[in-house]
Amino acid sequence: MAFRINEFKSQMDWFGGPSRGSLFEVQITRPNNVKSRANSRDLIFFCKNAAIPGMTFTAANYEAVGQKNKMMPMTVNIEPVQAIFMLDSDHQVLSFFHSWAQNVINFGTQGGAFSEVNGKLPYEVGYKDDYACRIAIRQYSTNYEQSGQYYEVILDGAWPLALGDVDLAWENNDSFSVLPVSFQYDRIQFSGEQIGSPSARFGRGNGILGLINQLGAVGQLIGQSIVPRSVQDAVNKYTTVSNKIGRINDFFK
Repeated sequence: MAFRINEFKSQMDWFGGPSRGSLFEVQITRPNNVKSRANSRDLIFFCKNAAIPGMTFTAANYEAVGQKNKMMPMTVNIEPVQAIFMLDSDHQVLSFFHSWAQNVINFGTQGGAFSEVNGKLPYEVGYKDDYACRIAIRQYSTNYEQSGQYYEVILDGAWPLALGDVDLAWENNDSFSVLPVSFQYDRIQFSGEQIGSPSARFGRGNGILGLINQLGAVGQLIGQSIVPRSVQDAVNKYTTVSNKIGRINDFFK
């Protein structure tokens, strides 16, 4: 099949063109007790680099007699989020992250061994509600002004796992200072993922566990009205339970 440049270009245009890594923003919901003039809106403009986190599956070797070995997925690991923030000359961005880190563990000892900061003694771990927050990473489409489309990653329960070094050197006169930050989090949401339903587990087919669950529900319903209201009602109850038990017995034949 011959390669057609016009068809290639048309197909790319159909999907909005190639994605551009420069069209992004990182929005941090300001955690509690963070002392800095820099707010969530300010940090959007100072985030120089960010990454949509990758994921890896932990796999185990499955060995079956007479078959080729296979790798089977066991668990999923989602990596911490890495970002780099430009620092301002007033040091408000740096103060923001140092104040945030002090909410995670109070590393401050200026007031002595028994001095408290926001209710925490030196080297005491804070409550997660006081330092965890939501972080939104958005990568915008090239034609965002017309389409309004973007891909979003939401991190809930996020906090700074590591603050990197700020390099200082005489020869850095033509560059600006940056702060690398690694974020850990409790939950992650991707725009491309499907949203689950709490009741979906009841619709997984007619497996043995599903039938047992149905039988328990039927038994509970019958128990609520143990005395039949009519002969036909008694027949219906008997038939329902008998059918469920019969289907369970079929699994063991």
